Amino acid sequence: MSVKLTAIAAVLAIVAVPIAVQGEPAPPSAPAKAPSTRRICTVTPTLGSRVNNVRRCRSQEEYEQEKQEARQVVDRVQAMKPTICTPQRPC
Repeated sequence: MSVKLTAIAAVLAIVAVPIAVQGEPAPPSAPAKAPSTRRICTVTPTLGSRVNNVRRCRSQEEYEQEKQEARQVVDRVQAMKPTICTPQRPC
């Protein structure tokens, strides 16, 4: 009988140690800041029309990305050497 109790105590000790080491699960940390999902809408009038307007709704990050891409295009075009077209040297 004492052997059975000792064996049961040993099994419980083996099972209880990992549970004690793990303890309670850690409380969830503050969630990572989600990217802004707020939409910003702009209305751009169509040239030559009083009625037709273009409405664009995007997030702030998308507007910033478009602005950066447009700036890169401008920088790239300005960095190109100008080509001079003459009748003797057509473009």
